[in-house]
Amino acid sequence: MIRSTVFALTLLLLASSCSTAQGPRLASIAPVINATLRQGENVIEPGDLIQIRLISEDSPGVGAVSTDPAFQLNQDIRVQADGRASFIGLDDMPVAGLLPAVLDEILTGRYTGLLDEEPILSVVVAEQAARTVTVFGEVLRPGLVVVPPDGHLTLVDALGRAGGPSTRTAWLSSTLLVRWDPETETQMAWKIDARRKFWDSEETVILQPRDILWVPNTNIDHIAIAIDNFVRRMIPLPNIVAPIN
Repeated sequence: MIRSTVFALTLLLLASSCSTAQGPRLASIAPVINATLRQGENVIEPGDLIQIRLISEDSPGVGAVSTDPAFQLNQDIRVQADGRASFIGLDDMPVAGLLPAVLDEILTGRYTGLLDEEPILSVVVAEQAARTVTVFGEVLRPGLVVVPPDGHLTLVDALGRAGGPSTRTAWLSSTLLVRWDPETETQMAWKIDARRKFWDSEETVILQPRDILWVPNTNIDHIAIAIDNFVRRMIPLPNIVAPIN
């Protein structure tokens, strides 16, 4: 998931280097972006505690937990910082960015190959780590910004919590937002004119966990430096994007 995010963002940054056109105004594009906000169940994130339980189909009651010692699949797994997790009897696998229901399908398929019959599993997030968005580029404190418990974090709020854009070098009229859709497993991306004069608009962009917000430098020729200094150092994966000379 993270690999595809970096790849999509890299292509978007490179495309931006070929065009100086600014994005649509913050208020005008907000309804389009906000229409893609996810409702309901959150995706799995690094730091989450995943609870896996084997459900006995023939036990009395609804979904009784199996105590059969032959099926020791019950496990509580903490998602690693790199978004991977290790499950009993299986190799570690990437799980960050997946819906619990999708992980349930994956585990059911893999455990079916180890058992005589298809197991009935329950996969839930027992403990949820802080949800964050990534803000980087020409802001004073690039890094992760925590989404409040009520889930309401605007683009302007995120810029402020990242120390605000640089008054000297930030190219706010070409701010870039990348969003991951776990259901279609695709990236969505927008260029936004987020200059300060639009910050008081009644309609504004709402961010959601895993969003990536990038404020480019006015000197877009330094895009290779931006990719190397921010993308590769911000996301804990080894050399996904090769340095650009």
